[in-house]
Amino acid sequence: MIVVALRITDTTITSDVPGCEEVAQLHQGRWSVTGYRGRVFDRNQAITAMTLAEVYAKNPPPEHPIWRHVPGWRRELGLCDEDR
Repeated sequence: MIVVALRITDTTITSDVPGCEEVAQLHQGRWSVTGYRGRVFDRNQAITAMTLAEVYAKNPPPEHPIWRHVPGWRRELGLCDEDR
């Protein structure tokens, strides 16, 4: 089982997952997420980006059902295959 353990406040989103170094922060009404330099997100997209970061940090086996959600989350963020 994969558990997403994000800590969400009004201005910051962090993860307790070992190896997940990404952080989302609110700046002037838009969210930035480390690992997505130059991009800004709304709150929901920042949560999605952090969820992806946790999945990648946990790196479950290829057959794990969480992977079937990853393509949709990536589309939500406008990521292509070359992007992380």
